[in-house]
Amino acid sequence: MAVSIAVEVEEAHEALRTAQVDDNLWAPALNLTVVMIPREKFQAVYVAKTQEGQNSSEAVNGVSEVNSVIASDLPHNGNSPPLTSPLGPSLSTGEEKTQIEISQQVENCLPPKHGDEDVPLSIKSLKTPASDRKFENSESSEVFEPFDICLPKTSAVKLKPSLLATNRERRNETKRTTEGLNGRILRPGMVLLKSYISISTQTKIVKRCRHLGLGPGGFYQPGYRDGAKLHLNMMCLGKNWDPQTSKYGDYRPTDGAKPPPIPKEFYELVMKAIEDSHVLIRKESEAGNAEQILPRMTPDICLVNFYSTNGRLGLHQDRDESHESIRKGLPVVSFSIGDAADFKYGDQRDVDTAKEVMLESGDVLIFGGDARYVFHGVTTIHTNTAPKTLLEQTDLRPGRVNLTFRQY
Repeated sequence: MAVSIAVEVEEAHEALRTAQVDDNLWAPALNLTVVMIPREKFQAVYVAKTQEGQNSSEAVNGVSEVNSVIASDLPHNGNSPPLTSPLGPSLSTGEEKTQIEISQQVENCLPPKHGDEDVPLSIKSLKTPASDRKFENSESSEVFEPFDICLPKTSAVKLKPSLLATNRERRNETKRTTEGLNGRILRPGMVLLKSYISISTQTKIVKRCRHLGLGPGGFYQPGYRDGAKLHLNMMCLGKNWDPQTSKYGDYRPTDGAKPPPIPKEFYELVMKAIEDSHVLIRKESEAGNAEQILPRMTPDICLVNFYSTNGRLGLHQDRDESHESIRKGLPVVSFSIGDAADFKYGDQRDVDTAKEVMLESGDVLIFGGDARYVFHGVTTIHTNTAPKTLLEQTDLRPGRVNLTFRQY
């Protein structure tokens, strides 16, 4: 059987070779000619033919015309049962030539552009829209669905936050804006900015993370080589971090997806938080050059973790960035949104001796300089502590969203 197919993924050969084919009905040899096409949205029209003749068709993507033809030599005789194609419905037997056109709309499941480069994408991930897409682990054939950090929309009547809770949050917002910077230095190079992110900005961050998290490279539950799973769901922005190798890369090994870029508004908030931390350092420590204590950095990586109510992360060090980044002590900047969490930190991987601070929704934690190697982790998520207004506006699941920015 000779097959010619226009695709935009490098895995096409393997995907078609592994198709379920009945050797009694199809020729045992499968010869492939793969034509790479632009990544724009398109509709592929496949045409199968019987032994008597050959048909071809064209697929139009709205931008350019793409030829996508499958010409198949199908063994056929009058007494044989209907021929079943792995690419479409059965071909009926008989004397007359049969043409079957199978239209597969894939425009809703193509990834957004991230610059000028094309994004390798498994052929199997072009089957369903992003909200229903299942990703397959190319190494272990493990299938997983992107995790939605927000609850599904329902027709049930939702109770609005009580007037008391709403007024309390409004007072806190007013206090935050009128009193100015509210922060403290936990140790040299480690700064906590309390209630730094407004509710409105938190809402925008959650909605943006949800949108990105349901697309290619979105939220999934990562694991280690021994099969153990992390107690969280993760999405990488800028570069992918692989917990199995503790290395960064341009693509996620599990499905070949390229991480989305860091949104501009996230980047700007990080830079502002570092600048305000310098103001606090100069004020409280009378340091002449705050950048010597907490260096500046330009984030090109963001790990977005969602901790459910029983989520946690053991004490660890963030030291997988480049040698130059670590040597300079370029900081990690952490945003907390949703339920509050107990955050442990110390000079050793010892929970009993580690210090603890509660990180609440809207807090920003920064550690760099001499604190860059600090061991840190999350031990407890405090349920029902997220701002009611935030939950009402986003339908965020019970748990905590944590964004950590760093420079590779």
